[in-house]
Amino acid sequence: MKYLIFKYGVVLFIILSGFKYLEFQFFSHKIPLEIYIAIVSTIFLLAGFFFAKYWIFKKLADNDARTDDSLAADNHSKEEDQSTTLDQEKLSQFSQREQDVLQLLCHGYANKEIAASLNISPNTVKTHMSRLFAKLDVHNRTEALSEAKALNLIA
Repeated sequence: MKYLIFKYGVVLFIILSGFKYLEFQFFSHKIPLEIYIAIVSTIFLLAGFFFAKYWIFKKLADNDARTDDSLAADNHSKEEDQSTTLDQEKLSQFSQREQDVLQLLCHGYANKEIAASLNISPNTVKTHMSRLFAKLDVHNRTEALSEAKALNLIA
């Protein structure tokens, strides 16, 4: 841990020293404003690319680890599997379109986005939503998601 802190401290010291040197060159009128801005923006652009690449690879590695974990989770007992799988019997009470609307609703889409995804009108989405609310015995989207989660209708 001390090595990691030391390593980041040295890297930050080098970066800060570089910026201070560049700032000194600018204020002593050795480089014009345009060049100063171009250098600073290029440094931040390259840093952005580096960190984006780092985070993307880290997320991909995390997703691979989750995939491996999910494969290992498939080997658990049937009781655990039944509690995590969707309740197909309850889910069959809903039409296919209502199921599609519920899935898109659980991803946080607005009515217009749901309509665009399913190639239907926003009024049709509202109709499906009202039917979902009635079948789930709820009054709003948040309650619908909570109830669907409790009934194992969504993952």
